[in-house]
Amino acid sequence: MPQYFSRLLAEPSPDERQQETDFWHDRELSLFSCPDADADQVLTSIVFKISRNPKDLLAHLRRIYICYDRHLSEQLYAALLDLVIILDGKGTSISRRMIQASQARLHGQQCQDLLKTDAKEPQGNRYSLFSKGMLGSRELVRSRQQTEAQHDYLALANDFIEYSQLEQAMDVLETGITLQHDRPDLQLALLELYKSTKNRERFQINRQRFSDSAIVLDAEWRELANYFEGQAS
Repeated sequence: MPQYFSRLLAEPSPDERQQETDFWHDRELSLFSCPDADADQVLTSIVFKISRNPKDLLAHLRRIYICYDRHLSEQLYAALLDLVIILDGKGTSISRRMIQASQARLHGQQCQDLLKTDAKEPQGNRYSLFSKGMLGSRELVRSRQQTEAQHDYLALANDFIEYSQLEQAMDVLETGITLQHDRPDLQLALLELYKSTKNRERFQINRQRFSDSAIVLDAEWRELANYFEGQAS
């Protein structure tokens, strides 16, 4: 179970409020960083993960940190806005601290817009996942579909596996198989995960789901079914 650091969640003392400029240099926050060479790919994976599981607070925090660290102001604004929307009035302390600490990397009125307490939602941009703003619901769905179509699902799954996020890797591969029926490599990778995690129930559920959707399953699905049956006996 992920542990959230006290400096992120606790209400800051008056002394801490004077040190917001040092917020992102906290030693514990450096755990959210990644090598520069991998940052774009990791950020894409995190955004995909949030779109699949919007309430994953740790993923939101990591997305914000990477955007801040790489001076991606528009992406940073979108990441903060998505966090505010998902918190939906809860966790005001953490959202305000994240916004105030990010002020130096935001443009114009972005910080003030994010800190507004009225009912009007700040306008989103092309990086926002959940805002209405510039993206109407129909356009947002179309944008997500286009983004998913451009994903290399196997590469995304490998990113999650690298960080030991096997459940998320299975999510990505299951989505990829649903959208790209002619990818045997996705099926093989997913079967390897089912076997290595001994996740018989998830295997059975998705095998039936794929069959019901008329997706042609490779022979390895029957082999893994026989393997699980042997384990159960």
